[in-house]
Formats: sequence, C-alpha cells, structure tokens
Amino acid sequence: MRKTTSLLIVGLLMLSILLVGCQTSPKDAETINVAGHAEMTVAPDLAKVYAGISILKPTAAAAQAEADRVINAIIDGLRYKGIAESDIETETLNLYEEKVWVEKESQTKSVGWRATQTLKIKTDDLTKVGDIVDVAVSNGANQINSIEFYLSTTKEDESKQLVLAKATQNAKNKAQTMADSLGVRLDKIVSASESNYGYMPYRYAMANNVGMEAVKESANVMPSDVAVSADMALVYAIKQG
Repeated sequence: MRKTTSLLIVGLLMLSILLVGCQTSPKDAETINVAGHAEMTVAPDLAKVYAGISILKPTAAAAQAEADRVINAIIDGLRYKGIAESDIETETLNLYEEKVWVEKESQTKSVGWRATQTLKIKTDDLTKVGDIVDVAVSNGANQINSIEFYLSTTKEDESKQLVLAKATQNAKNKAQTMADSLGVRLDKIVSASESNYGYMPYRYAMANNVGMEAVKESANVMPSDVAVSADMALVYAIKQG
C-alpha cells in the first residue's frame, strides 16, 4: 500500500512540473527572422608597395651577399626619402640552388644560386607611392610585385560601425515589411547577431613589374576605394493584430 501511495505521489509531482512548464512558456512564440545586408565604399588611407630583388650567382654565399647589399641600399634610399624603417618589412626571403633541365643530357643541371627577397613598404601618404617605386628601382630592386591600398585600424573601425548600422537598418526594414504583409505587429527583438563583416583591400597588380617600366606604370596608379560589407541577423517576436 505504501509503495502504491509513493508512486502516486511521484506521478502527481511530475504532472505538476509539466503543468508549471506549460504555464510559464510564452503563449505566443511566433517570430520573424530577417537578414540585413549592406555595402559601402571607403577611400583608403594607407598604401603598401611590394618591391623585391631576384639575384643569381655561382655560389650561395655570393648570391646572399649581393642580395644583402642591394636590400640595404634600397632601405637606405627609402629612409633618405622619409620612409621610417619601422614601415619597411621583409615579406619573403629565399635562397636556393636553381636547376634547369638539359634535354641533350637528359638531366638537370645547376645554373647557380638564386637569392630572392621582397620588401613590404608602408606609407600613409598615398602621393608617395610613385616615389617609393622609383627609389626602390633606382637602388637595385628588379621586381615591383604589386601596390595595395587599404584602411588603417581606426578607419576600418569607423567603417565597420557605419556598415553595420546600415545592415541593421536593412534588416529592420525587411522585418517591418514582412510584418505589414502578414498583418502582425513587431514586438521585442529576441536576438541580434552580426556576420560576414569584412573588406577587401584594393591590390593593383603591376603589368610591368621590372625596372623603369615599373616606375613609369606606378606613376599612373591611383588609389581606389575599397568595398566594405556586413550582414546582420535579427529575430523579432510578433503579436497578432
């Protein structure tokens, strides 16, 4: 008898819990989910020039020594033009034995050692891009790989706030349109989350990346706006009528 009573009490307790759960759940759980998107263009305030050297010598030591000499000359020339050494970084650095296939001998043959190095040179004065290329080539750079225009951290943060505000407004407008079409009213925002924020720096790939041809081409390279975009997801609770 006691066992039956205990089971009955446990069953009643479980039923009470289920009933309480049903009562505390919102009666109206309908929602509208919307995704807002926005894009904008922003003028860059920083530039990077990727200048490099490629040197072939009979020995590894000779190739590295010549590479060091030319790189130091380029850096000294840039510093003379007012580019801070902290704005000059080594992007890539390689030293390897270069081999070619000799058809008559049916084997590869060493043609020497090649030293390559690329410098990334930054500036916040976009009018100096042509001067940077000129100085680099004049002091021994034989490759100008690309010129990149991008945003500083401060300007990127400002742009992010603006584009997120636009994406949020786009989502809100969509939600209101949907609510009007369905004959319901928007209630509180249940959740909001950003996604896919980003921007792509504008990279100009040089058509002529060697010597004076690169200098002439770089003089005509103009800064181009960069595209900034963002997505915002909103979930609204809705009311009938």
